[in-house]
Amino acid sequence: MNLRQLQYFIEIAELRSFTRAAEVLHIAQSALSRQIRLLEDELGANLFNRLDRGVTLTEAGDLLRVRASVLLQQFSSLRDEVGTKALTPRGELSVGMPPSMREMLTSPLVDGYCREYPDVALHVHEGISVDLVKLVQNGRLDCAVVVDLSSVPLTKAELILREQLYLVGPRKARLSVDTAVSLAAVATKPMILTTRPNSLRLVVENALARARLPLKLVADSNSTAMMVDLVCSGLAYSVLPYCAAWKAVRNRRLAAAPVQDLMIDWIFISPSERGPSLAAAQFKQRLFDLVRDRIAAREWLGATMSEPP
Repeated sequence: MNLRQLQYFIEIAELRSFTRAAEVLHIAQSALSRQIRLLEDELGANLFNRLDRGVTLTEAGDLLRVRASVLLQQFSSLRDEVGTKALTPRGELSVGMPPSMREMLTSPLVDGYCREYPDVALHVHEGISVDLVKLVQNGRLDCAVVVDLSSVPLTKAELILREQLYLVGPRKARLSVDTAVSLAAVATKPMILTTRPNSLRLVVENALARARLPLKLVADSNSTAMMVDLVCSGLAYSVLPYCAAWKAVRNRRLAAAPVQDLMIDWIFISPSERGPSLAAAQFKQRLFDLVRDRIAAREWLGATMSEPP
């Protein structure tokens, strides 16, 4: 078993096709098949169920996929960490970001990072907190920004900021960013929320349940852009962090008001068993710097920055 065989195996497992994997890897399909047969012979187990249209993983293949993904990620991190003796980040970096931060934080962060560090291949995975946590825990992501709801095993967690949640509604709604509304007022509105087990959904549901207030749910989605569009159309209201709605508020597409005593904490998590590569350390620093700049410029309303990392 060698590193190249594991890389070939992972590519096939993700694409579920020898043909497509061979195209992506730029090798002959016969050579790819030979390497997988050698790997299967060495392990003494079939890794794929060969079907007429593609392949699926066997039980042994699924186990190898999980373990090999971690090994390849650790190898990449080791290579990058050894390379940190140089002054310029290089290698690969996989990060996870929440959809709600795309416009406020993720897009400008990725743009600036990639321009400054062209030798880093940056992989950005956008998803809900529960999924991002699992990807960090199993080694598929080097770091992620998630909502802090409880302890996160196998990770190192650092507080980035605390953020006020806002009731957002159509432009004609009588909402002002300068005037807070009660949770009881939220309970009277038809709502579009994120789906379970999205952390933002749980925060809202738990708060309403503690206050013994109803939830009038019209629809749910994990697409922040879709939720904002539907609120702007007048279909319903939503509860979102300000970072998810700031551009629509600024462009007068919707109105927003802080919800009394409804807050979330955003944390930066990374695997606890290894130190960050230079690429990861620089990403984290740029992230914290950009958050600090947004808050200082009064663009990120309702947000309070943590102590500098």
